[in-house]
Amino acid sequence: MENNLLFVNQNHNIIRQFVDVMREYDFAIDTADNGRDAVAFLKRRQYKVMITGMDLAQVDGSKLIAYLNKVYPQTVCIVYTRRLELAHLKLLVNERRVFRIFENTADFGGEIYSAIMQAFEHYDWQQKEAQKRLILEQKLKNGYESLEAMKRAALEEQSEQEETAVFLQTLFRVYARNVRILLPRKERQLLFAYEAEVISRLLEGSMQTEDLQEMRRKLLEACDSQEQDNLAPAVGRIEQALRQWGYYDEWV
Repeated sequence: MENNLLFVNQNHNIIRQFVDVMREYDFAIDTADNGRDAVAFLKRRQYKVMITGMDLAQVDGSKLIAYLNKVYPQTVCIVYTRRLELAHLKLLVNERRVFRIFENTADFGGEIYSAIMQAFEHYDWQQKEAQKRLILEQKLKNGYESLEAMKRAALEEQSEQEETAVFLQTLFRVYARNVRILLPRKERQLLFAYEAEVISRLLEGSMQTEDLQEMRRKLLEACDSQEQDNLAPAVGRIEQALRQWGYYDEWV
């Protein structure tokens, strides 16, 4: 199946900008400016990726995503929206299973293009995993009940870890967004590495309060005094996010 996507946004200028930027890349694009037309496209063609806004006419973004998950769960969903309340993030990531979330200041040719390519890879991985499951299920019908239990446990654990990782990445991005934009390239790279290490330790289930303190110390030791001043607010907001969502309390 070719790489293709459906881009849904009520703003025609944004649709044109997106199509212009993506014209040089080798994947097919369909566009819709309202939720009803988007549903019609989904019924006519199988898509690897759908990128949608939340403020849509006729069928709003939330209902469109719910429909996508119910009828076409294999299609990977990315949200690109004018604004997003923090209270909606957990719903979108956990219950609506949104792959990535961007506000409309994001760069089409940079981070959004990168997310699209990751989404294509994720779709292909899902299809391969689905094929593997079909083969395994056929074997199970022939008497491999124990393999069924092992397969289900492994898939559930992997799915839970992926959802947790995406939620934490989104949470960090929202809390540290304004600080991150102002950081020079070196400090952003250091911050990304710090976030990745925090997420990895959380997924392993081995994070302790002193571990977080040690990671902060190592991060700041790798910087001069000016870089420390630049990074400290972002690190503080990440720790605030962890406390607010209950991760920090588990370590005390």
